[in-house]
Amino acid sequence: MSIFTWINLILVVLFGTTAQLSLKYGFYISNSNKGESGSLKNLLLSRYFLIWFICYTFMTILWLYVLRTIPLSQAFPVLGLMYAFVPIASHYLLKEEVVFSQWLGISVIITGVILVGH
Repeated sequence: MSIFTWINLILVVLFGTTAQLSLKYGFYISNSNKGESGSLKNLLLSRYFLIWFICYTFMTILWLYVLRTIPLSQAFPVLGLMYAFVPIASHYLLKEEVVFSQWLGISVIITGVILVGH
């Protein structure tokens, strides 16, 4: 696999992680501003929903390119990094609690991706 393909694959993971965080943050912001709970309308009109949409669009385009260049059996396990990156980013950016068992799971995921991708 070329370095360009690896960069695209990592960008897919980063766009996916950013999309998930922006959607969660968009719900949080849209609910805290008005004192409402679960306001879908506020979310749809927020800039965080736009960020989510843009990230998923770029993620999909890059994913299609990656699938054209490398086998699915090599590319797909790397997407598992999103399961590690989302909780880590949520912990640091959204101040969500990550307990020991989650940290253990994150380390298992990262180890698995390294083993499968090697």
